[in-house]
Amino acid sequence: MLTCADRTINALDVRQSHVRCQGDFRTTARMTTDAILEALRRLGVPHDRIAQALNRDRTAATKMMSGRRSVKLAEIPALEALIAEFEVERGETGDVTPPESNYMLVEVLPSFAGMGGGGSGEGDKQEALIPRSLIEDELKARPTDLILIEARGESMAPDFLHGDQILIDKRDRNPVQPGAFALWDGDGYVVKLIERVPQKRGFYRIFSVNNRFSAYEVSEDQVRIMGRPVWFGRRL
Repeated sequence: MLTCADRTINALDVRQSHVRCQGDFRTTARMTTDAILEALRRLGVPHDRIAQALNRDRTAATKMMSGRRSVKLAEIPALEALIAEFEVERGETGDVTPPESNYMLVEVLPSFAGMGGGGSGEGDKQEALIPRSLIEDELKARPTDLILIEARGESMAPDFLHGDQILIDKRDRNPVQPGAFALWDGDGYVVKLIERVPQKRGFYRIFSVNNRFSAYEVSEDQVRIMGRPVWFGRRL
């Protein structure tokens, strides 16, 4: 379940005038998979058909239905489509709606974004399933406006913790309002607080929530701001 709080803090806090939605899309997906497994059992969908939908062997489908294998996020759309197909065949109206009404695919930064040392951004292209309601209703965004990153390190604690999955709004890249941003700082991808340096035109001050980490200044042409965090997921 996602819970959102609209807070106004000081000018350097990541939460200023932004809706911060706390949750874990893996938790949301797990709730959805319970309904999916129940529907598959209720409809008596053969394990062979489940395996075919997942592009896996029958053993994987059997393990999933017995609870010995978890349902992966990337498999949810195929399973929902399979359920919808069987409901149509049986003339039923089930609880699971077509996948396109529930989730949308959002780009994932291939490597981590550091809260300390930065990530390289190198790796295979990945996508994540994010609730459509969060993207369209809460953030008023399109999937292409967003990118999901995994944070590593301690420099932004307690606002962001090691392992957090942070959704970045690429439409908001201007630090005229100081706060947290994801950026390439010349050495790697990081999540840091950014503000313009007074009386030093064209320079940013980049610093951390955790004061054990030193601040540094860079010129605007040395960095590439990806966007501002608008949501994060955290494993409990």
